[in-house]
Order: sequence, then C-alpha cells, then structure tokens
Amino acid sequence: MDKLKNYATISIILTRYSKFKRRARCNIWAVFTMSSTKRKQIVVTGFGPFVGHEEVNASWEAVQLLPENLSYNDIDYQLEQRMVPVEYESVDEAVAEIWQGQPELVVHVGVSGVAKCVYVEKLAYNHQFRRPDNAGKYLEKGTCPLPQHGHANVLRCGLDVDTIVRVVNSACKDCVATAEADKTLGATMASKNVGSFLCGYIYLKSLDINCNRSLFVHVPPIDKPFSTSQTADILYRIIEQCIQQISAFECQ
Repeated sequence: MDKLKNYATISIILTRYSKFKRRARCNIWAVFTMSSTKRKQIVVTGFGPFVGHEEVNASWEAVQLLPENLSYNDIDYQLEQRMVPVEYESVDEAVAEIWQGQPELVVHVGVSGVAKCVYVEKLAYNHQFRRPDNAGKYLEKGTCPLPQHGHANVLRCGLDVDTIVRVVNSACKDCVATAEADKTLGATMASKNVGSFLCGYIYLKSLDINCNRSLFVHVPPIDKPFSTSQTADILYRIIEQCIQQISAFECQ
C-alpha cells in the first residue's frame, strides 16, 4: 500500500510537471517505477552432492543459511541463493542465467576436503579439465571456452582478496582453525588453487564475464573445523567486504 501511495504521488507530480508533454511523462513514469521497485542483486551459489560428498555438500548447506537481504550505505541488496548440480552443462546454464540479471556481485561457493579454513580464491587456471562430472560427461577439449578472454591460461579476480581476508579474520576472531604443527589459522586465507574440476570451471566462466564482480570461496567440510552456521557467517562477512569494495569503486 505504501508503495502504491508513492507511485501515486510520483504520478501526480509528473502529470503537473509535464501537462503538455504526455509522451515525456510516460517515459519518466516508467523510469521511476523501475528504480523504486528493483533492488540490487547478489547471487551466491553452492554445489550439490558429488563423489566424496554424497550426503551433503557443505557449500550449499552454508549458502542456504545466508539472509535474503543485505544493506550497505542505505542501499538494499537482495541475496539470491542457488544450488548448482555438479555438471558442466548445469554450470553453463546457471552462469548464463545469473549474469543475464546483471547482479552487483556473484559469489560461487564450493567445498574442499583439504581446506583447513575458508579459502578465498584469487584466480582460476584454465587447466585441462579431465574429470567426468556427475552425469559422466567430460568437458570437450578439456578446457573452458572464454568468449571474452580467448585462450587465456589464467583469469584473476579484480577484488582485493588480501583485504577481504584481513578484515574478515579481524571480525571473526572466534573462528580459528588448527593447521599443522599446532599452528592456528584465522577464519579465512587467500588461495591460488581453485582446482580443475567444477569449482575452477564455474569461476572461470564468471571471471570471463566480469572479474570485478566475481569471487569463488572454498569452505571446509562441516564441523572440520567450522559448523555450518559459522561458515555461513564467514561467507556473509566476505560478501559484505565485496560489496564495500564494489561500492567504493563505483564512487570513484
């Protein structure tokens, strides 16, 4: 009802302002209607089960716990959570659909059985993708097609991953992990090893479209060492940092 009142007020003002310019009034009304209703979008994906993680995938479990909304600098963002099957064709379809919506940020999340904490990935290599997906299909020629970057061997994230890691670790001091030799790790760490399976594939696809609004995050298995809720909280803080960086860039 409040939205309808706002629209009515806008319509009256524009009618008075454009009394003799009916066409202009209609065009301005359309702009006001769209900008008043559409919030900026953030898309966060997690993967479904696959070999070694048949029961649950820690990435999707954490993504599901993320809130539906985020606000920064009086701007509201809608968080869309999407589960992607571990199949090359499904990744192709998902990435295409996601970017058609012109999101502010896309964060892909996957699980790593060797991760000691949450890994924030800096880049993706276009290595030979030799493993079959859940449908038993192989990637043609073993490489990821890159329409925007041709035959590039590596694509790098345009976000400042080191800053993301530093700020999130400071905010999540209660989330610590034990590494080798009893050394402790923070909640996150920067990584350059996204892998050459579906994690690397989906990251390459998004980096090729927009490296300044794409990120990949690897989470450890559930309770090794973080609970699902702890992992979700770390993910949320990573997303906050991404939005802050994107907002600062847009204001320059």
